[in-house]
Amino acid sequence: MRIAVVSTVYKTTPPAGYGGIERIVHTLVEQLVRDGHDVTLFAAPGSHCSGKTVEIEGCDHSRAPSCIIKKSDMISEEPLCRAMKEYLSDHPVDVIHDWSFQNLFVLRYPEVFPFIISACFPPLPDYKRPNLVACSNAHAILCGASTKYVHYGLNLDDYKFSYSKKDSFIHIAKIAKYKGQHLAVMAFRKTKEKLEIAGNIEDPLYYRIILKPFLWFSPNVSYLGEIQGTNNYLCGAKALIQTPRWFDAFPLVILEAFASGTPVISFSEGGIPEQIVNGLNGYLCKNTDDIISAVNNISQIKPQDCRFYAEEYFSVSRMSKEYIGLYNRVIDGEVW
Repeated sequence: MRIAVVSTVYKTTPPAGYGGIERIVHTLVEQLVRDGHDVTLFAAPGSHCSGKTVEIEGCDHSRAPSCIIKKSDMISEEPLCRAMKEYLSDHPVDVIHDWSFQNLFVLRYPEVFPFIISACFPPLPDYKRPNLVACSNAHAILCGASTKYVHYGLNLDDYKFSYSKKDSFIHIAKIAKYKGQHLAVMAFRKTKEKLEIAGNIEDPLYYRIILKPFLWFSPNVSYLGEIQGTNNYLCGAKALIQTPRWFDAFPLVILEAFASGTPVISFSEGGIPEQIVNGLNGYLCKNTDDIISAVNNISQIKPQDCRFYAEEYFSVSRMSKEYIGLYNRVIDGEVW
């Protein structure tokens, strides 16, 4: 099958540091190539894959925002649309899988090639897309209509795992109010356990005014800054802590924790209940008291079960097969 996969223009694919969408796109592309498909990746300058890569000139990802929360955060994807139109006119494909935010080419020329559109954020009020694929059932329900969903997967061969843990927990997320790091600090101030917080500072005001003062009075909590890669940190952690204060559709870092043999303690937001089986590979929480209880009972979770669960449900081969199934449906003329 000839497949055009369209990544975002906000970061390279794969990303050098943080970048969940771009990492998933690259993981999928590599699996599609391994499965024998002819894949062309459209992505920001500096991107690469084992198939063919078309780097989008005119897109400066170094100036792009780290998160899209409102329309004003978006950068123009016109260069991406022009590049797709020019390239695909000479190199036709069987299907387009579009992960971009504006989806300009497939919306302007919907009859040229069959396509699906993947989304991973809570939709803006006027967001409507044909052939939309969400990343969790909860996300699909939020998007409405007949939206399909495919859970993300990982190339588990790329992840080392460890069942021997150090004496600390870790919280990995962008430093921003909607990630709720201060709530994790509040919980750990009431325990004797150590917590490390890692992430790039997306919201400097939140860091200076809220999180940093919490850290001053919490000697058992430390801030690591932005880390390059999660696997080494997750392998040694007693558990990954997540405290989202928004609809977190299907956070990749939770899958990375399971792949590393590490349980997850998280607020039960968005699609997270579709990742965590309470008491098996982690704990779902409603408030900081629940987090404290989960921390105190983390020894009840077997790290082996976390890795086994990832192997059973969150492999890239499973994700690829489900997307291929959707490709075939749109190629056969189905529209949703």
